[in-house]
Amino acid sequence: MQEEQLSNDAKVCIRWALGLTLVFIIIFPGIMFATGYDYSLSFFKGWTYVSFGWLIVAGLFIAIRPIVEFYNQKE
Repeated sequence: MQEEQLSNDAKVCIRWALGLTLVFIIIFPGIMFATGYDYSLSFFKGWTYVSFGWLIVAGLFIAIRPIVEFYNQKE
């Protein structure tokens, strides 16, 4: 049963990773490029802050979730 759950979770994670990559790396910047949006320095700084914030949140989630699941599994 654990092997089946792990396989299902892996599929969900792959779908989310591909979907978010598509949205944040291709679709969102592509739409702004196609409409002729003027990329200013302040916009670039804001986008960089959002990207680093996303990385920090993802890193914390990846680091903390296995610990939480380990303690929840003991109960």
